Amino acid sequence: MNNLVCSLDLGNGYIKWVLFLKDYNGKKVIVARELVKSKWIKKWRVLDTSSLINNISDVLEHLSVKVDSSIDEVIVWLSHPYMKIKQLSTHKRLINLEITEKEINNLLEAISQEADELNYEILKVIPIKWIVDDTHITKNPIGMEWRKLELVANVFMIPATTYKDLEKIFDELEIDVIDIIPNILWWEEWSLDAEVKDLWCILIDIGTNQTSYVIYEEWVNLGYGIIPVWGEEITKDISIWLKIDFIQAEQIKKEKWEIILNKSDTDSIEDSEIDKLFLSEIIEARLAEDIYKPIYHKMKELWVAGKLPGGVLLIWWWSKIRNIEEFTRDYFGLACKHGKITNDEFKDLWSNFQFVNVIWNYIWEDKYWNDQGWFKFSFDFGWNFAKLMELIKKIF
Repeated sequence: MNNLVCSLDLGNGYIKWVLFLKDYNGKKVIVARELVKSKWIKKWRVLDTSSLINNISDVLEHLSVKVDSSIDEVIVWLSHPYMKIKQLSTHKRLINLEITEKEINNLLEAISQEADELNYEILKVIPIKWIVDDTHITKNPIGMEWRKLELVANVFMIPATTYKDLEKIFDELEIDVIDIIPNILWWEEWSLDAEVKDLWCILIDIGTNQTSYVIYEEWVNLGYGIIPVWGEEITKDISIWLKIDFIQAEQIKKEKWEIILNKSDTDSIEDSEIDKLFLSEIIEARLAEDIYKPIYHKMKELWVAGKLPGGVLLIWWWSKIRNIEEFTRDYFGLACKHGKITNDEFKDLWSNFQFVNVIWNYIWEDKYWNDQGWFKFSFDFGWNFAKLMELIKKIF
């Protein structure tokens, strides 16, 4: 990875860029940032490829002028409501007594072939744990002695149409995309501290475009999930039931969102509070039926429903709803609190939530990128495929 790297979020209606520079002491510095409105992406559907390319090109040119240098490397942060995540395992018995990169790559490739699915492209394979001779290992197993090696990994896949759109966009812009990072990876790492990870817990992100969650058991994630239900659905409900346009409905939601827990005493609710009660019922219906219900079914499937001592951690925009902790606690029968989304770096930008995901994107990349040109314990397709082939040739 070069010293000058750009982190990009092609979000719903906005393109966010943060340009990072790593100085000679290894300190990461933000040298430029940009937020521009774009009407060419909606819920990760590219509406007009040519216009989006021009949009991105203009931002790149503007950033290049600011730093007086061309921007050749970009990290893309990806949040997709229809991303699929499979947890798979495979194993191998060998005559060799020492684990090498060759064995690791063989298992990673076997996992990727098993995960293949029609109309989807594999974005990343992230190992969860290695099992060496029936002993669980979470660190790099290279160099260990063994007779049986097993890999448990998560496979992240996105719709093939989205993948091809991204490929076309960055090929035409002649940009080297060094990696595409699913957003769920960085927020699980920095929103869960060591104490909570050591317990069993679930982290839930109810975002604008989708709901994502991850369930943890003693430092190992049992499973991810993505639900294509988002905050906009509540705005649509308000718009339909109140017979007002979408913009007005969004304004009402932002000003009055709240879960009124005690609705039995409706006589005490003043006329001016009736719209709050109505909004509360809409929020509860969406949360309970479309979001919490499928999450609870997943917890039952993994035999952890009601058995998570670490409780539920809520992050991002919807965790700000008043009384949502109490509602969540009552629904799941578990403790509930807010997860953190800040750290000691770049403190001046944490108050601006529009750039939080772009910053974490770079921090995650910088932490796990290695000198071979690929991620530690990841098997990357598409953008890094040529680098991977070079690495495999060296191994053989």
